Amino acid sequence: METFDVVVIGGGMMGAPCARYLAEGGHSVALIAAPEPADAARWDGPFGSHFDAARITRRVASDADWSRLSCRSIARYRDLEARSGRSIFRETGALMAGPQEGPMAGFTDRFQAVAKALDDAPEILDAEAVRAGFGLALPPDSLASHEALQGGWIDPRAMRDAQQALAAKAGARLYPQAATTRDGRVVTLADGTQVSAGHVVVATGPHVAIDGLLPRVPKMQVWARTIAFARISEAEGARLAEMPPIIWVPEGWDHDLYLLPPVRYPDGQLYLKIGGQVDSPRIGSAKDMRDWFRGNGDARVAARLMAELRAVMPDLAIEAESRGPCAVVWTETGLPYIDAAGDGVSVLCGGNGAAAKCGDELGRLGALTATGAGIASEGYAADFHTVWA
Repeated sequence: METFDVVVIGGGMMGAPCARYLAEGGHSVALIAAPEPADAARWDGPFGSHFDAARITRRVASDADWSRLSCRSIARYRDLEARSGRSIFRETGALMAGPQEGPMAGFTDRFQAVAKALDDAPEILDAEAVRAGFGLALPPDSLASHEALQGGWIDPRAMRDAQQALAAKAGARLYPQAATTRDGRVVTLADGTQVSAGHVVVATGPHVAIDGLLPRVPKMQVWARTIAFARISEAEGARLAEMPPIIWVPEGWDHDLYLLPPVRYPDGQLYLKIGGQVDSPRIGSAKDMRDWFRGNGDARVAARLMAELRAVMPDLAIEAESRGPCAVVWTETGLPYIDAAGDGVSVLCGGNGAAAKCGDELGRLGALTATGAGIASEGYAADFHTVWA
């Protein structure tokens, strides 16, 4: 059995950078990172929502700590690209919009306050200016922050690969399989291999409350979300090449949606992706997770999303529609859980829909927690404590 200073379980948006920061800090590290399934229908290992081609990234958020997490992560994207040789960040700008009146006006007030407090504060546009500048038809009373720089989208697979590669370059040992059990500071992998460490970080995303790797269960909800895709032509993709991603509240809705610009997926086609949902089923077991990710989402939800896509982009020429599954973790605090979980064990989870863009900073904070340095002096209002079930 090999022994390390730290074992990090989970090689996704938070676990991989956590392992990198630990290894670059001189610690011996094992990174347990299950591979992406080649065939979801036959896969019994953990699934990940970051098995995708695009995630929105932006500095603006409705909470100052989330904004700080993203600002610090975005500031490091180019260094990650330069050192890993992978293309991660597309700086297309980003829009975040909401209504000035009604039940969602508070959402708009909060993100505008955060936007105005940023260095190089983004401009605030009304619906007319958004239509004139970007061809997007927002509800008339909308206000939008426009981040011309430091906003856009990232490739989460490229981010994962870059973080894992740099962790390995710094000396981390990568185990490309799932962890099945943890007994104290000994972790058993799917093939029976065992590794031990002075400390174990559990960063298994939506699985963290159901995989039994923590000594107690964090209080959180895992939502089964549906995402919809609009396939477009190469000509339409060229027309929309400068389109920024947008988060907005459709007319009469009580929550926001998100829309990504044309992105080329592994099948070679260009797709716009839309998502956003509050009424989705909860995932409460490993079986629920497998069943959800082996399917292709909810057809009714996808139809509603596509209707809103057509409303906000009335001139869009769509060749085909499709849908897929996603899972989102929402913690009790609305913030990440970065905390001790027991003797020699800590938890690093709770992306609340923002794990990809903020992952580098979340991983850094997870590494500080694992080594006992703590994060009290890192400039956050919250302590990112865990609420336990």
